[in-house]
Amino acid sequence: MKKKSIKDIAQDLGLSKTTVSFVLNNKGDEKNISKKTQIKILDYVKKVDYHPNQIAKSLKQGQTNTIGYLVPDISNPFFAKIGRLLEDYFWEKGYHLLIGSTDENKDKETQVLNMFVNRQVDALIVASCFIQSDTIKSLLSRDFPLVFFDREDPDIIANYILVENKISMKGAVERAIELKSKKLGLITLTPDVYSLKNRIEGYKMALENKNIPFDDQLIRIVDNNDLKKGTEKELKTLIESGVDTIVFTNNQIAVIAIWLMNTYYKDKVNNIKFVSFDNVDLFDYSLPKVISVAQPIDKIAKYSTEIIENILSSKKSENKRIELTPKLIERK
Repeated sequence: MKKKSIKDIAQDLGLSKTTVSFVLNNKGDEKNISKKTQIKILDYVKKVDYHPNQIAKSLKQGQTNTIGYLVPDISNPFFAKIGRLLEDYFWEKGYHLLIGSTDENKDKETQVLNMFVNRQVDALIVASCFIQSDTIKSLLSRDFPLVFFDREDPDIIANYILVENKISMKGAVERAIELKSKKLGLITLTPDVYSLKNRIEGYKMALENKNIPFDDQLIRIVDNNDLKKGTEKELKTLIESGVDTIVFTNNQIAVIAIWLMNTYYKDKVNNIKFVSFDNVDLFDYSLPKVISVAQPIDKIAKYSTEIIENILSSKKSENKRIELTPKLIERK
């Protein structure tokens, strides 16, 4: 059965389309439409199960009450937890969250961003590796409501919600050294990402500060397209090189490494320490023991929401850069 339109309802009831529209938009009293006519329209709408076309309605109003949330991988607990908080915050304000993953792929990021824009999202919250892409530059040139988090490009002026990466990683690695670590390897995803570069730099600073020679062969890079296989390969390399501590630039590879250790290196789980930037609940009861840098997820979501709300309400963006301090968690 074909869905009824406002035009169909008006014809069925012998009324004007404008009259029906006013009543459905709660303007019956304002437009001096009789209570009898209003009840007649509302009863008939209920009878035929009429629902307005929300997309058409939103476009007419100039907003869709949707926010785009774009991250490298929504299955990563860090991004998932932030997304969950954003969804709750925006839901209370009458907005819906559209979610997409880029897999750190420039073409996919561009396609998903364009999809969001074509769907007329009111704003975007993005963790991007490609802030200098033509698509993002175009959005920024149009003052499109946009907040970046987790990733930064110092050459691009925009709204950023960031966590201090370098000094936080330095502190975590130094703590491991204070706990008798002497040979520390590092496993990272693509080191071209600005935040990961800073975490690697923090690792190097800690070694220098604690008078431990730096060996570039102990920095291992995992292919983002196959995290499990890549982590397995690089973990094996570091263990065979005799490291007593492994540093991870994000929690995903640390979690995979915990599984690998308990599957293939059970005899070493008590002899090797892990240091991870990012934190997950698994670290509380897993072996090897993990020193982790816990990012303030609630604050990242809160500040992202506030910036977007301010832009949407004032139609102005003053470009804020907020840098938050994470928490060091040591497990014994």
